[in-house]
Amino acid sequence: MKRWKTYALMAGIVALAVVVALFLRTRGSPSNSTLTQTWAVQRGNLVASLTLTGEVSAQQRVELSFDVSKIPLTELNVKAGQTVKEGDVLAKIETESLQRAVDQAKADLLSAEDALESAKTPYTELDKRKAELDVAQAETALEQAKLDTADKALREAEYNLESAKLNLAITQHSTSVGKTVRDLDYSLAWHERKLQDLQAKLQAGKTSQESVDEEGEALAKVRAQWETAHSTARASLAAAEDKVTKAEEALATLKAGSDTLAMAQARNRVAQAEYNLAKAKDALSKIEAGPESKAVQLAQSKYDAAKATLAEVEATLAAAALVAPFDGTVISVGVEVGDEVSSGMAVVTLADLSKLEISASVDESEISQVSVGQEATITFDAFPGKTMRGKVLEVPLEGSVVNSVVSYAVPLSLKGAEGLALRSGMTANVKLQVGSRQNALLIPVLAVKQSEDGDVVLVRDANSGTVETRVETGLSNGTYVEVVKGLNEGDQVEVQYTASSTQQVTTRQGGIGSIFGGISIRLGR
Repeated sequence: MKRWKTYALMAGIVALAVVVALFLRTRGSPSNSTLTQTWAVQRGNLVASLTLTGEVSAQQRVELSFDVSKIPLTELNVKAGQTVKEGDVLAKIETESLQRAVDQAKADLLSAEDALESAKTPYTELDKRKAELDVAQAETALEQAKLDTADKALREAEYNLESAKLNLAITQHSTSVGKTVRDLDYSLAWHERKLQDLQAKLQAGKTSQESVDEEGEALAKVRAQWETAHSTARASLAAAEDKVTKAEEALATLKAGSDTLAMAQARNRVAQAEYNLAKAKDALSKIEAGPESKAVQLAQSKYDAAKATLAEVEATLAAAALVAPFDGTVISVGVEVGDEVSSGMAVVTLADLSKLEISASVDESEISQVSVGQEATITFDAFPGKTMRGKVLEVPLEGSVVNSVVSYAVPLSLKGAEGLALRSGMTANVKLQVGSRQNALLIPVLAVKQSEDGDVVLVRDANSGTVETRVETGLSNGTYVEVVKGLNEGDQVEVQYTASSTQQVTTRQGGIGSIFGGISIRLGR
């Protein structure tokens, strides 16, 4: 019964289109005419699908090429349509230049290895011993140069002067000499006072002449010692001062003749000996410090680069034979024997035709309706009457732009194609089921208008004419749309048509087109 209701609705649309066409013809085809029809909200089953165009592709497909630059092809063992096994040699290129590159890379690696070893151990134990001997010899040579120089006498004179000055200072401040002189000064003054006291007592009759004479003799003896000590001290000081004077005169005499050629040459020999010693010590310190980290790092980098280059050219030489990576069929051959091949040039295109799939193009406006696992029916113009099935395997995250239109290549599995001579690249017609509803409230998509508040329809009311009612729509197949909220079964909705000179029926959701008598039907706005 529901199926008959659906058929009745579709028949009504066709009949209305025919009436509009006849009406416009009899009225002289005005530029714009509006017709209205009433539809009853009914329940029915709805299946929504996308009609897509795709092509057959192999799950395993590869364009094989040589990673070289302008090397002649010497061998080609396959042709288009030929089946091969994994490991079969498909083509070969000339290897002479590649072998030369390998030989050169090996030589460069050996050189880099020697340089790295030298950087890590720049000096031997023998080098260290020689450097130590050079330092010892340089030190000896410097001492000899100092002994041979005319400056020696000058230094000796300077030393004698300093010694004389030191001796004078010691004489002037000698503790022992000063103590002797001071003791005699004190003793002399004491005896003089004592003698005076005794003489006074003698006059007073308190002592004897003998005591006075004895003290006089003691005073004379001390005075003699005092004079001797002072004389000795003055003589020592005078001798020290004289020695200083002579040392100063000797030094002045030597300095007066110090700018002679012999003196200059002697000083040069000393300077050269000092330089030789510093240079020998510097060489020894470098040996003791060991290898320089920067030199080792640089040598290591060159070694690593040479090693990587050798691995690269060896891999290129090993790949001089193009080998099938899997069992498959040769789709195309892009070169001939004698051609020069380079990186990126497809030599052989190989595909596994036993595992085919469909790549369907989906517009960006419809990709949101596609999900993994959705079922599809697939037909081919090359095999009329044959219907196969498939499922969405993946929903791409990135599309491609062709003529300013973004589309997504959606892969689908292919079942039921056994025995068909399918070829990669064949065009496929895909009908992808994106949703279905059972016993849903349905109205024509042409009945739905858009307003600022959302989707609305005109509902006929027995008392007040028509009322604009907001609705919530769901799934659509382009002809009918599901009403989720806002209407009840049996409600009467109006559909307004506007006739124009275009030949494309435009529906609210992409719709379908039906042409009758050179005119078309579309929803008026």
